[in-house]
Amino acid sequence: MIRPSGRTDSRLLWPIAIHPFTGTVEVVFQHLKRSPPLDDEPLRRELMTKLNEIEGVDLAEAKLDLRPSFPVEVFAEHSEEICAVPEWFAHTVALAEARRMPDGDPGTY
Repeated sequence: MIRPSGRTDSRLLWPIAIHPFTGTVEVVFQHLKRSPPLDDEPLRRELMTKLNEIEGVDLAEAKLDLRPSFPVEVFAEHSEEICAVPEWFAHTVALAEARRMPDGDPGTY
């Protein structure tokens, strides 16, 4: 969510959506491209690269601005690699947010 000051509330950003009934994991590039810091295409591309390094994930380059998906079964076989991606995401967003804060106070927007 973008606040009136133009800052992003990092607690409202997420890189994926899990759809258990369809058995898919959707990567929400379409939404991320409107939210700093992932509005920066190289960061979205880095997220795609990290996911594509996991066996069973094959996100097409042409879908960098869309919502591509991969099978949820990948979680069962590659949980450690999958967990590293949201950790990278959270670290990247928090670091970018800290760099933008004028006084270092996360509550100041």
